[in-house]
Amino acid sequence: MAGKENRGRRGGDPVVLVHGLWMMGSEMRVLGGRLAQAGFRPVYFRYPSWRGDLSKAAKALRVAVEEAGGARVHLVGHSLGGIVIARMLEEGDLSRPGRVAMLGTPMAGSTVGRKLARHGAGRWVMGTVACDGIVERAPRWPGGRELLVVAGDLPLGTGMLLGIAKPHDGMVRVEETRVEGARAAVVRASHVGLLLSRKVAALLCDHFRTV
Repeated sequence: MAGKENRGRRGGDPVVLVHGLWMMGSEMRVLGGRLAQAGFRPVYFRYPSWRGDLSKAAKALRVAVEEAGGARVHLVGHSLGGIVIARMLEEGDLSRPGRVAMLGTPMAGSTVGRKLARHGAGRWVMGTVACDGIVERAPRWPGGRELLVVAGDLPLGTGMLLGIAKPHDGMVRVEETRVEGARAAVVRASHVGLLLSRKVAALLCDHFRTV
């Protein structure tokens, strides 16, 4: 079931954090805590990332964002979470300004996803949301908001076993995170490590403060 939880200072700009595949939202807590220390108000959005529905997740995210309050609202998506954000914005912009950041999100396609999707077992492992958002329909960034894409280049993860070309973060190649017109950064972190990196947190704070 999709949902949200507010944490942090009441006066700060809300930052809605959207987790990735096979996650429940608690994985975003370290990053959210660092954003809270910097004066932002993290809002943790949860959705069924494996056997759920991408369109329903996007609609639920829109409700959570609109309920977050604040004059501005920012969004952070990790991996599949960035796809959910993009789908939400494809269906219409938000009522308030703000910026978006994507961490390890395969907006330019996923080599790992394509390899897994060749087999029934692989599609089952990926789940319905990822297959819909990454394999069956290419992700699209609708524009209209300042976007930061952060990629990792520490190759620890499934990508090593599948032999994908470096540089990658163990799941997503650096070039697969690119979005035309977006600000881009590469940090020394694995796919999950992006959520634990102090460098990533600093990049997000800088991105959101310069609105």
